[in-house]
Amino acid sequence: MKGINTLGQALDSGGVASFPAPRDGVSHLAFPALARERNHHADSFPLAPLGIRAHDLGTFDTIKDLASEISRYGDAIPIQLALGKVLKNAPDAENYTEQFIISVRDALKEKGAYVGVFGSYINPVHPDETARDAELRTFENHLKYANLLGCPLVGTETGSFHSDNAYHRDTASAKVLDIFYRSVERLLEAAVTYDAIVGIEAVSKQHTISTISRMATLLEKFDSPHLRVIYDPVNLVPWTGISEADGSVMGIPSSAAQKDFFCSALDAFGDKIAAIHVKDYKLNEQGFKVGDLTVGEGVLDWKFLFGELRRRNIEVPTLLEDLTVSTLKETLALLSTY
Repeated sequence: MKGINTLGQALDSGGVASFPAPRDGVSHLAFPALARERNHHADSFPLAPLGIRAHDLGTFDTIKDLASEISRYGDAIPIQLALGKVLKNAPDAENYTEQFIISVRDALKEKGAYVGVFGSYINPVHPDETARDAELRTFENHLKYANLLGCPLVGTETGSFHSDNAYHRDTASAKVLDIFYRSVERLLEAAVTYDAIVGIEAVSKQHTISTISRMATLLEKFDSPHLRVIYDPVNLVPWTGISEADGSVMGIPSSAAQKDFFCSALDAFGDKIAAIHVKDYKLNEQGFKVGDLTVGEGVLDWKFLFGELRRRNIEVPTLLEDLTVSTLKETLALLSTY
């Protein structure tokens, strides 16, 4: 299997920054287990760069307009970029060209932004085989241009057996899981060809990979440097909340319950995390998760998680989702103290 171009190498050729060459061909930024060794106490280091999901800022006429908006929030801001969601007239992935991707990369660079996740959120288990093939081809086209963009990591969730990704009772079945595995196998072949990385994000109950255990099994089955995790802890919170040691669920989980929830995931696949999504959740009056809150508006203990990530030397793009634009500067400032 070919080695992966590092983010540093890609950025050197036209991005925003360079990183030390990896020890064994794997990007330090994309693969935190291989992060640079430290000679200081972990608490003296900030978490990896805080960034944003670009389309939470709105939709824009041009990539230059987006880049200007991003620059309001700091220098060297990583973003999750889903071109079809953030640009009003974005071409379909099959119509991407080198010239277009370079123009995107350079416009972001000019304003001090760069791509931490190249978003291509598809349904890899779509019940219609023709539609599924079209979605996989879309993802493959993102892989094709990922390194040129300066970000080898292309991200997706794991899909539902419902055509619109809604809950379907068969999604967790062995049949659908096998479809998902075959889709992953195909995408990994493309990732090897294009020297890129497939980033997988789990979603509880609704999607094929819905639990920490299922994610761990996936990574064991496909033990490849071309497959990594986009860790969204809110997405992994069960629909009825985080359980206490005795199986009960409280509106605000105890510190012990949250620690166990976080550490179970980090123990299972912490060394495979390539990006982190930051948002919040709470339980509604019926006891079900509302999982699209701005960080700080819910009950998740992000301060503990940031400390644990730092302790484990997990340094990857940390991207705000479902953000509130009017308070974004304050949110970024608060998180930078965690």
